[in-house]
Amino acid sequence: MLDLHRHSDARAFLTRAEPWLLTREIEHAGVLQSARQARADDSRYERPIYWATLEDAGQLVGCAYRTPPFKVGVTVLPDTAIGPLVADLAATYPGPIGGFSGPDPTVTAIASAWVERRGGSWSVNTRGRLMSFSGAADADGASKKGVLRLADARDTALAQSWGAAASIDSGIAALDGNLCVELIRAKLLYFFADDRARCMIGLLRETRDSMAVGIVYTPATFRGQGYGTAALRALNRLLDERGVKNRYLWIDPKSDGAQALAAKLGCRFVFDSLDIDTA
Repeated sequence: MLDLHRHSDARAFLTRAEPWLLTREIEHAGVLQSARQARADDSRYERPIYWATLEDAGQLVGCAYRTPPFKVGVTVLPDTAIGPLVADLAATYPGPIGGFSGPDPTVTAIASAWVERRGGSWSVNTRGRLMSFSGAADADGASKKGVLRLADARDTALAQSWGAAASIDSGIAALDGNLCVELIRAKLLYFFADDRARCMIGLLRETRDSMAVGIVYTPATFRGQGYGTAALRALNRLLDERGVKNRYLWIDPKSDGAQALAAKLGCRFVFDSLDIDTA
């Protein structure tokens, strides 16, 4: 029988859920990051903060969380969890919650159940697709000469400029120049260059065993010449040296260029992610 367990704070939640979340740490990166930040300091969030695990016969099968004013986040959940979760959220939050984010179809099922219970409507704000890859790429990428280098403070202006352009191209406001500058500070931004920078790669997550690429941007002048594929191949060699086993790529499922790059890398589908607004 499915049970919903509420946890008093992020520390208690992570004590129960973190080992399970770490079994697929990139897929669960959002909840891990939110919970760890809240465990360190949750004073900036509105109350009540929501931490829940969904369990079947004592086995954890999913999680849900909210750090107001942000939306409700979820992991993949079984269909039987949707009703109890929506009922508990409705009891916890008598007012608006903004929406839901997480893997589809779980997140659309929750949004639909929420609107059926509360009224109003829901709409998709942004979409993303998580793919996994092992490094296999076509010969075109292999033939492109260049070096993948870690960005540093001297690249700030370039990162700002290319990040702003990447945000416009993708339609994802968060992938902007400011984020790219933050990635420089975190040592998560790279440029693939020969006589000049040709392609930019931003890692949104990197742990001991896993990493996720969230930005692959090539200026229009250099597109169609294999720089993106070559950059990711070079990144793969670097990850081989570091012993990073699990490699993921976030792409825009509406982008033909991103789909083509994923195909060249032999990427495998993991899940589609949605950010949903409720009104």
